[in-house]
Amino acid sequence: MAHGKYKDACNLAAALIFLLFFSHPLEANVFDAEGSDLLMGVGAKEIARGGAAVAKTNDIYSIFWNPAGLSEITAGEMSLSTQADGDLSRINFFGIAYAFPLEEIGIKISFAFAYIPRLYMKASGEFRESDFESVFLRYTLPGLSGNFDGKIDSKTDDLRVALAVSPLKNRFWSLGFSIASVNCATTFGGVTMEDPTNFQSVSTIARAVSFGIGAKYYANESLTFGLNIKNIDSTLTVAVDRIDKSGYTHNSYEVEFPIDLTFGANWKLNDVMDLAMDYQQVYGAYGDYNIDFRTLRMGTSIDDDSLSYHVGAIIPLKLASDKLEQINLRIPLAPTAGMGWHNDTVDVSFAFYFHPIISHQKGSPSPSLDVTVGYKF
Repeated sequence: MAHGKYKDACNLAAALIFLLFFSHPLEANVFDAEGSDLLMGVGAKEIARGGAAVAKTNDIYSIFWNPAGLSEITAGEMSLSTQADGDLSRINFFGIAYAFPLEEIGIKISFAFAYIPRLYMKASGEFRESDFESVFLRYTLPGLSGNFDGKIDSKTDDLRVALAVSPLKNRFWSLGFSIASVNCATTFGGVTMEDPTNFQSVSTIARAVSFGIGAKYYANESLTFGLNIKNIDSTLTVAVDRIDKSGYTHNSYEVEFPIDLTFGANWKLNDVMDLAMDYQQVYGAYGDYNIDFRTLRMGTSIDDDSLSYHVGAIIPLKLASDKLEQINLRIPLAPTAGMGWHNDTVDVSFAFYFHPIISHQKGSPSPSLDVTVGYKF
């Protein structure tokens, strides 16, 4: 009896949703997105270098770019970053790390913890599988049809811990390991093109544990190679609550995470200048489709006492899925630049760039500014 009343209440709620949404036209296409999964990564200094960081990284931001870089921390570090022009998340990174030697066994150990917003999105309007927005939006709601008309609000956060080890003497290598708890909450209200008369209200909670491993090889005093692999053996557990014209339903399923692989090199030209280049590929099954994102990153830095200057570029080589052969961005290259000031305890950095994803959606260069404040203790 109670179950029947609950079902009747759900059917009534579905009917009310129909009246609410179909008595008012949906907004024109709107797409806002922020977070580390949108090509840019985290950390103003690293972003200003175009994200060419897998071999260069040597501070708390190594927990994202390559946990092996944590081995170069000298004591303790804390850092906070924000996208100054962001609307969806005021913080895009917070982390703390500490390193100490173990003289008796001849190694150095580094630990780190970080909070990283991975993907925050708001969208409304009509999208098709051939739209690049559809690919990214289904990254937050993998069970959704690629052809839909409605509103999506999604937040994906990452709580990550990492460990790095390296020899105390004759150091030519370092290794890093990370584990992350990934949590995603997404709501959708709208219709799919497969069933345009069936309005749906969908609430999704997804969780995963993600593993990563990184390494650095110091070939000589000038040349360093880096490798980082994320989302190893990671499965997203998804729980979906749906109300439509049939009433209320609940189901759950599991989704494999695509692998995120980056390798690159950093070449120190002299005491003040270096050059770096990385190749990144995110590939594999996700939901009911496969993705293949390939990115080239290039950057250089000049250090002048307490000041540093950075320039770089992010070049998306391929953004594709089995639903869409190739996404051709209107802005094929994202230039980056920035500068920083530091002393023995404080580090302040700025990064200015044109976001390739948002620039494509808006049809014109979309400028962004990231700010990082770090403290050493």
